[in-house]
Amino acid sequence: MTPSSGRRTALAASLLAVPLALGACTPADVVAPPRAGAAELTDFGSCEELLDYVHEHALEAVGPWGLGTGSGWFGEDMAMEDSGAADSSVGGGDGAGTAVAGRDFSGTNNQEQGVEEPDVVQTDGEILVTARGGRLVVVDVATRAEVGALRLPGRDLGSDAELLLDRTSGQVLVLTREWPRQGVPTPTPDAADGLTSFPAFEATRTVVTLVDVSDPANPTAGGTLRLEGDYRSARMQDGTARVVMVTAPPGLAFVHPRTGSLAAEEEAEQVNREIIEASTLDDWLPHVQTVQGTRSDGTRLAVPCEDVARPPEFSGLTTMSVLTFDLARDELELTSAGGLVASGSTVYASTDRLVVATSAWEAWSVADGAPDGPDTALPRGAGGATTTALHTFDLTDPASTEHVASGSVPGRLLNQFSLDEDQGTIRVATTTDGSGSTPSSSSLVVLAEAGDRLVEQGRVDGLGETEQIYAVRYLSPDTAAVVTFRQTDPLYLLDTSDPTEPRVTGELKIPGYSAYLHPVGEDLLLGVGQDATDEGRTTGLQVSLFDISDLSAPTQVAKQTWADHGSGAEHDHRAFTWWPQTGQLFLPAEAWTETSQWTGVISAGVDVDTAALTQGPRLQLGGDATVAWDHARRTLVIGDHLWILGESTLHVADLATLEPVGTVDLRA
Repeated sequence: MTPSSGRRTALAASLLAVPLALGACTPADVVAPPRAGAAELTDFGSCEELLDYVHEHALEAVGPWGLGTGSGWFGEDMAMEDSGAADSSVGGGDGAGTAVAGRDFSGTNNQEQGVEEPDVVQTDGEILVTARGGRLVVVDVATRAEVGALRLPGRDLGSDAELLLDRTSGQVLVLTREWPRQGVPTPTPDAADGLTSFPAFEATRTVVTLVDVSDPANPTAGGTLRLEGDYRSARMQDGTARVVMVTAPPGLAFVHPRTGSLAAEEEAEQVNREIIEASTLDDWLPHVQTVQGTRSDGTRLAVPCEDVARPPEFSGLTTMSVLTFDLARDELELTSAGGLVASGSTVYASTDRLVVATSAWEAWSVADGAPDGPDTALPRGAGGATTTALHTFDLTDPASTEHVASGSVPGRLLNQFSLDEDQGTIRVATTTDGSGSTPSSSSLVVLAEAGDRLVEQGRVDGLGETEQIYAVRYLSPDTAAVVTFRQTDPLYLLDTSDPTEPRVTGELKIPGYSAYLHPVGEDLLLGVGQDATDEGRTTGLQVSLFDISDLSAPTQVAKQTWADHGSGAEHDHRAFTWWPQTGQLFLPAEAWTETSQWTGVISAGVDVDTAALTQGPRLQLGGDATVAWDHARRTLVIGDHLWILGESTLHVADLATLEPVGTVDLRA
């Protein structure tokens, strides 16, 4: 990879999704947000210019206790991206075995067909692979027994790992976090008065391991890398995986005031300024180690300084990096790497484009201590001034991730489902938050690649005032669905067939909301979310079936509710399993009341011919009536059985009745 392509690769990956607020009601007399504009990535002319950039912005923010209010200012405590979704039946290719994804087993619920997303369990229909407590476990489907295991390299690995399984090569990319560590305070060598310095941020580590499971009884590690920073997300296409990291400056340590006096604060701040001025790029950029057995073999920069770029607006001082791996190789090796000085991002991937979004507000929202959620994510006083930069990258060459074009849109994104790409045309749903007497409102903007710029083609504004977007789904190149909620659930259908004049074609208002939308059949749309009263108080899990055959008049043709229930599928699409062969929907669920608790799996029957919904059997894994306790995390259909991943157990149930037929203990 050339230096310039590496710099542009910076953004070439995926990242996290932050919930956003958008409006609802009718697209009537709403003040239109500003039009989209140019927002190109900027390459630093030299490593010295990169160092000057971080010095300049760090000196503006440093204080007596260091930078910002802790790691959050650098994006380190922001949530991992919630990835996309589509039919579980399109989770993967045919694989090397006889089982076929979508016919014999369900795969990961990916947003786009052909673009694999990582998950905590993977299958090829003949084996299941998952990891728990630093141990990779291979389970044989036919015998329902563990047949192989491998202790993953790393130090104090967390309890979970996310996996990408290349069914063609039999290779698994394992992405694991180590438990964060706080460094030990030490006297500052340069301070004659004996001030003590403290590591600026927790030492977060991500371990990436390539494991060959082509022989299930003998899983073999093909290499391990230990990375500074926190793994955010990944995507894989045809065996090429792109892993996205966010890393706070790893080499910084600051002093704190010795007393509560103003003089002590002034003294500490001056020392901290000197620490920044003396810092080098080694203190700011992420490093990587190759793990050999129980020891690491040297340390080097994960992203060379020449391959780091910056967005048009200041977005924090973390390094967001993308690392590319080829799973067809026998040994783990970085094939390209690039970085961006930014604190967070949202990613969407089609088969030929990666679209990455960055926002300047991400750095400030966390610095303000705002809790997660669409009502509080914006920096104070940001109002309608927030913009999101979009960058597209070419994925057609597995050896690189070249930057194609950049642009910006007003507002913020909900998550990766806010984005869509088809043949260079980008659709993006955003919110512009209220300011003063101007209420928040939502927009759908259509952009096109024109040289190295994303140019606005058309837009729809005013999709709602005062409400928030809870779900977006692009159903085809010509149709989009947007759900907003405050008291009722307006479902908007939009026609984008003419990119210069996208328009709302229909709207449906019902109580409650859908947090996840999933197309089933030809003209039907499933919604998973919460039922609610007319005043907007949620009452329990709701599955809705919408008829969208008439885009001007969508209707809710069926609904099933489970009072006081919730499902992880409302927040993580990968927990959603739709099995069209039998017309069954499976959702991990839990119910909490003042007098009872229940966890398990619920199911629903979906008849696409009659547009009907029925409640199906349920499987209890925890609650007052059971001795053991477990939570369902994922469900997978394999043949005539439903496999349920719990906290440390794989449960197997009859697909039709959900009667238990076996378990596999994942503990060593």
